[in-house]
Amino acid sequence: MIKAVLFDMDGLMFDTESVYGKAWQNAARLQGCEISDEAILKIKGANRTLVYEILREDAGKDFDIDEGRVVREEYIANHIKKNGLTKKKGLDNLLKFLKSNNIKACLATSTKSETALRYLKMAEVYEYFDDFTCGDEIENGKPAPDIFLKAASKLGVDIGESLVLEDSINGINGGLAAGARVIMVPDTIEPTDEIRKRVDAVKKDLDEVANWIKEVNKKI
Repeated sequence: MIKAVLFDMDGLMFDTESVYGKAWQNAARLQGCEISDEAILKIKGANRTLVYEILREDAGKDFDIDEGRVVREEYIANHIKKNGLTKKKGLDNLLKFLKSNNIKACLATSTKSETALRYLKMAEVYEYFDDFTCGDEIENGKPAPDIFLKAASKLGVDIGESLVLEDSINGINGGLAAGARVIMVPDTIEPTDEIRKRVDAVKKDLDEVANWIKEVNKKI
């Protein structure tokens, strides 16, 4: 039975991943460097240590990543200020379904708390969440299982009765390592045959996730 849903944020709830990638590439170009599309896919959902490792290897030693991060955050802030946040299909419906069925919801994002909570409030979905676990609370980020284990613990729900929703390979690996049920909702990365075998399901949008939970809990 699913008693809690643990939500990734970027690329899962909001259409922000493509902006994040462009922001890194813009920051690199301003320093005369290049970051490949392949590297952008690899860092998706990853912890900061892994992100830095991949970017250093891809962009080269001349790329000052700390300076680039500042430029990247300015790029993202300006984009969202100008264009707002685009919610992924089915987000509102899923959150309302969980609330009406007494299924708990917790954010489990690599994004730092200040930014993540601001986004939830901007999108008017903050009140649907029972708790929040963000990247600056976790020593070992995705693909480590820590963020999901902590999120389930905050809710007082066994991780085996928790459903992780992810769009990234790093996030999926973290959810599986934690022992949670896992659904992939693809964004910029399509699932491989291997991923399809490892996760509980692959769903095209969050409306389909709500239907999946209904069916699973109906069988109990």
